[in-house]
Order: sequence, then C-alpha cells, then structure tokens
Amino acid sequence: MLSTTSASPVRRLRASLRGRTVAILLALAIELLIALMLLWMAPRVTPKEKPKTVVFGIEASEGEQAPAEKDAAKAPEKARKRAGEKAEAPQPTPPAAALPPPPVVPPVSSGPPSFIVMSRRDYAATDIAKAPAAQSGDQGNTQTADAGGGSGADDTPRAGTGPHGETLYAADWYRRPTNAQLSPYLPQRALGREGWGEVACRTIERYQVTDCQELGEFPRGSGYAGAVRQAAFQFRVKAPRVNSRLLIGSWVRIRITYSQRAGIGGDAD
Repeated sequence: MLSTTSASPVRRLRASLRGRTVAILLALAIELLIALMLLWMAPRVTPKEKPKTVVFGIEASEGEQAPAEKDAAKAPEKARKRAGEKAEAPQPTPPAAALPPPPVVPPVSSGPPSFIVMSRRDYAATDIAKAPAAQSGDQGNTQTADAGGGSGADDTPRAGTGPHGETLYAADWYRRPTNAQLSPYLPQRALGREGWGEVACRTIERYQVTDCQELGEFPRGSGYAGAVRQAAFQFRVKAPRVNSRLLIGSWVRIRITYSQRAGIGGDAD
C-alpha cells in the first residue's frame, strides 16, 4: 500500500511535464512556420548596381605628337616667320611734296576793257536819289492802271467790291442760262412781278462758279436774289482777264433780270 501511494505523484508529475513539453514544442513549431511563411511572402528587393566609371585614355603613337608638344614645336617657327615678314615688308616711301600750280596768265586782248571808266561828274549823274520826281498827272495815271488790274484793251472791267472786301469783276457769260434753268427756283411771292436778283460768285475751272452770296434784289423781299443763288450751279461764266491773263478764283458780279415777256422765267443781264 505504501508503494502504490508514493508512486502516483511522481507519475502525475512526469505526465504533466511531458504534456507541457509537447505544447511548447508545438508552439515553437507553429511560430517557425509562420516566420517562414512571412519570409517567403515578402517581396525580394534586388540592390541596384552602381554605374561603373569608364576612363578613356588617348595615347600618342610613335609617329604623332601630342597637341601640347605640337604647339610648343610650332611656336618658334611662327616667331621666325613673323620676324622674316617684318624684315621683308617694304617701308612706305614718303609722299612727294606737291608743287604749287603755275600762275594763270590772262590772255592779252586788243579789244576794249571789260570795265567802264567814269568820272566823278558821270557817277554823280547816275544817283537815283537826285532824279526828278514824276508829275502828279503821271502818278494818277499809274495808280489808276494798277487799281484797274491793267491797262489792256481786253481787261475785264471792275464792278465794285464784294461783301468781304474782295474785288468784283463784271460777269462775262460763256453760256447764258435758260428760262428752264431759272424758273424752278422762283419763289411763289415773285410770280407776276418783274425785278432782278444779284449775287457775287467765285470763278473756278470749266467756267463754273461757287461760293455764291446774295448782294441785293428788287423789289425788296421778292426772293429773286435767293433764286439766282440757288440756280448759280448751272451758270457758265468766263473768268476775268487782266493783262491777257485769266484770273481763275477771282469774284464776279452776276445779275439776273426777270420779266414777264415769256411767262415765268427771266433774262440774263
């Protein structure tokens, strides 16, 4: 009885130790398997290779020299060539002194001298300040000719002064206006009344006039001056002539006289 009771605890202890050992080994084996699986599943990283530096070397052959040696060998030759060129360069010859031109001798002519010899009395006679003044009658004739623009027989006579001080010449028709050209511009208040309208116009090329301005009319308030001004673009007038020269751009006086002889219309004056 004593042996049986004393052996049972030992067996129990051994059995418990065996069970613990097996459990520990199983745990270690499981952990080892897990570590192996993790290592196997992890991506493989391959290290990059460092680039290799390549050094090129150029060796001069036996028949060729290095550039530095060539330059060193050519330097004394260049210096010798430069010295030879300087020595052989011709020196510039000094320019010869320019000789003065020979004096020009005027030809001897047997004709009269090119200047007039005058005495003191002759020189005094040519003084303009001592010339006798013109008479009053001559001065009046001269001023009249200048004011009239010339003394030619074909000169256009003056007809007064315009509204702005311009000189007016008497109009000379190149082609007289017709009743058909004048009648459309007659006002209603002028119908059945005789009278005239007067304007001042500036002559231009092709016998035309422009810039016409009313000067007067009769009877007053009839509207004849306005009718002449409106119809003036159809007028054909010769430019005034002074000293046989046409004064295109000068001013002329134009008067149209209206009568009832041919009905509504008028006669160019």
